[in-house]
Amino acid sequence: MGLALQELLRLPALSRARVLGGDLARQVSWVHVVDLPEPAPWVRPGQLVLTTGYAWPREAGRLEAFAHTLAEREPAGVALAVPQFFERFPPVALEVLAGKGVAVLELPWEIPFAQVTEEVLRRLLARQLEVRERVHLLHRALMQAVLGREELETLLERLSQLLGRPVRYADAPLGFSVPVPLGRERGGYLVLAGEADEVERQALENAALVAGLIVAHQRALAEQEARLGYAFLDALLEGRQEALTWERARAFGLDLNERYRLGVLVLPLSLPLSERDFQERERVSQRVRDLLKRQGASALLSLSLNQVRFLLPERLDPQGFLRELSGAWPLYLSRPRRPGELRGALEEVERLFAFQEPGVYLYETHLVPRFLLGDEEAREELRAWLATLRPGELEALLAWVKGGFSHKRAARALGIHLNTLRYRLRRVEEKLSVSLQDPEDRFRLELAARILLLQNKKR
Repeated sequence: MGLALQELLRLPALSRARVLGGDLARQVSWVHVVDLPEPAPWVRPGQLVLTTGYAWPREAGRLEAFAHTLAEREPAGVALAVPQFFERFPPVALEVLAGKGVAVLELPWEIPFAQVTEEVLRRLLARQLEVRERVHLLHRALMQAVLGREELETLLERLSQLLGRPVRYADAPLGFSVPVPLGRERGGYLVLAGEADEVERQALENAALVAGLIVAHQRALAEQEARLGYAFLDALLEGRQEALTWERARAFGLDLNERYRLGVLVLPLSLPLSERDFQERERVSQRVRDLLKRQGASALLSLSLNQVRFLLPERLDPQGFLRELSGAWPLYLSRPRRPGELRGALEEVERLFAFQEPGVYLYETHLVPRFLLGDEEAREELRAWLATLRPGELEALLAWVKGGFSHKRAARALGIHLNTLRYRLRRVEEKLSVSLQDPEDRFRLELAARILLLQNKKR
């Protein structure tokens, strides 16, 4: 049993929707958020389909075929959030859908899908409650669960108390079971051990709707949070300071005083992405999100083609992080920065893309390999690396390099005491965070020093 779409348009979340065509008398049995390149398997007859149009084709011919495929699934209506990925409902898709009787709506972008989902499903549930007076007490309890934003476990406890028998959630049907509706996807079952009378049957059928509402609402909120998170991270990377407020940082779990590296995982996926590739990228991004949460970090992500971008707190070990992900991918990381200083971090990461073997690539530790691969920016960064030294310290370093790393030859060339030279070189180590005894650090210092000597000769 459903509700006419025309009646649902009086709901607050849909009252601002613009009706463009189609049959408003169609019965809506469910509402579903679908943002996939091939939505047909996820759409069922009678559904109100909510979409941003993100995965819709843009070429007219493909869009027309896409609309025909969608119309064949006989949804009650299709509501497109605008303006974002589309300024308005594409005319070619509108003509096809409305011609098949599918109601076509434009929904203002700022209206959350979670709000639409909650209000529509609550209204559908209310209709069920009206026609089942025999389970009035159970209905009231179920409505309290919805209005109280209860978790699924709380709902099951309340239902078990009212029925006097345990009700549980299971992945497979056992005893008397009612499937939890989540569109095309199987959402598990509400299970009552043994036989069930008519009241218990109706109670579980209604409870399954509520459980589906709870799960769908939680997922819709998660999807909305993810979309907002993508936009927020992208704004930080673009240096849009107006996006970085204390409230937003707190909402996404960012500490404005902590330093973060921009991390980019580049997945071995073909471009353009296939549906399977999209699913793989989503699987990996969820693993990254879960790992960040487990380690007490902000699960702020952004996706772009075959890349998963995120912020890794400086306190976390990149090698250990990639190891826990258990993925054979390259992980590129920028220098650590505070959230308000992330502009340019993506450019740093992109300079590391020449290294394609699985592993961790830190921007600041790959200056020399980048220079040897012909990265002109690396040359300038090596030179600028020494710019923090005072004249006496730089002079000591250059003499030490020219003298073949001999302290005595360097001190003699400069005409200073050996202890003075050693003091200045200790200052070099402290300022540049290097060790003159480490072969890698010594090589990097020598390379930077010789670049500076060559540039000085040209002047």
